[in-house]
Amino acid sequence: MFLTSSGMGQYLFTIGVLISFAGMLIGIFLSRRQIFDIFKERGVDLRRLLLSLAIVLVFVSAELAIVKPTQQLFFDDTIYQDMALNLLHMGQAWMCVYGSSSSCIIGNTFHEPIGTAFVLAIGFAGFGLSRATAYGTMFFVAAVSVFMTFVVALLLSKKFKVAIISEFIMALTPVLLVWAYPTTSDMPMLAFSLIAIAAMLIFLEKRSISTLFTALMALSLLTYMKIDGVVYLIAIPLLYVIVSDGSLKQSLLNNLARIRKHWLDTRFLLVILIFVLAIAPEIGFAANELFFGSFGYQGAYVQQMCAADNPSFIASKPIDLQNFEANICSNIDYWLNSYANIDIIQPLSFTAFAIIGVAFMLAAGYRRQLLAIAVWFGLFFVLYTSFYAGGVLYGVDWRFMLSLAAPAAILGGYGIYGIAKTASMFLGGGFD
Repeated sequence: MFLTSSGMGQYLFTIGVLISFAGMLIGIFLSRRQIFDIFKERGVDLRRLLLSLAIVLVFVSAELAIVKPTQQLFFDDTIYQDMALNLLHMGQAWMCVYGSSSSCIIGNTFHEPIGTAFVLAIGFAGFGLSRATAYGTMFFVAAVSVFMTFVVALLLSKKFKVAIISEFIMALTPVLLVWAYPTTSDMPMLAFSLIAIAAMLIFLEKRSISTLFTALMALSLLTYMKIDGVVYLIAIPLLYVIVSDGSLKQSLLNNLARIRKHWLDTRFLLVILIFVLAIAPEIGFAANELFFGSFGYQGAYVQQMCAADNPSFIASKPIDLQNFEANICSNIDYWLNSYANIDIIQPLSFTAFAIIGVAFMLAAGYRRQLLAIAVWFGLFFVLYTSFYAGGVLYGVDWRFMLSLAAPAAILGGYGIYGIAKTASMFLGGGFD
């Protein structure tokens, strides 16, 4: 590794993501028995675990048979790979402007400081420097997303059948299949968001110091994957309060009481300190981007998809109500599979199952889980619809729908489960 004085701040990102990654792995190791216990409590034996892995193989088979590895986002796709090389050579995940094969003399931070480059660098370090390795790394991350959809659905619903159906829907979701290869930041954010939510749900059940450490390190690592990931700093605590014990008010009071009880606990304080140190560089970067970043909106044209003839206007801000009003129709039409003719696909049946899932959860009393999924889905739907480039018809930015794919798949899992359970009631019962 060759250290350079230029861009010294980049090393802070490297330190932050390394602490987060190592901390998450250590936390998982320390919590392994508690994690195994939760799976046993959910009735997941070896046979059921193998079935969930078979669904991953369904995704892998569909991907290999149907989708050709293709660069789809110019020039971000290549830039992230370049950042990974710089990370391996110098410890800096930045876009090199001028340098040599082993060092970068002049560079700058691209849209994301380090997360996607870090994931790619792990692939390069293990399997060599090539475009095939980059695509293979993202493919693996996509497969992890399929499995983690199963895990999150299992933890949230406490029902294996809901979880396995959710995983199957996720495995066949077109946006996941199409974007499984390109080296964009959306796929790593999807995978690590599911890992972070799963870690939070595990902590919710066990509430041990090791599961707290795992959850916080997973959350910190998630924020490095894409700047949008900082929204999970709001989303995951909200989900935690929603699915915790008692009413929402009681849940909030109970958790505040737990914090007060352990506030002077040395181990608790140490975990919080490590979390703050790990996430601080990303928070600083995100704050700077929020107040001073342009995200390339100057001079960009946004189509008003709800108006006749779709007139355009020049974006005045990266995120605002005007952008939301322009993008809302196309982002709703996506869920109705209105753009299949241009290969922006969301099967109408998947959306229908999700809507049925909402109705079933309301009728069956799973309202807290429904609220959690709705908040998860709603936060990112509003975020991307309000972003000037967040419409599914804006370039190739239907990739943003990856963040909504998992909650939609879990709702679909509830929907099919609800249909089967209702049919079983008329046929003599037995389905649970």
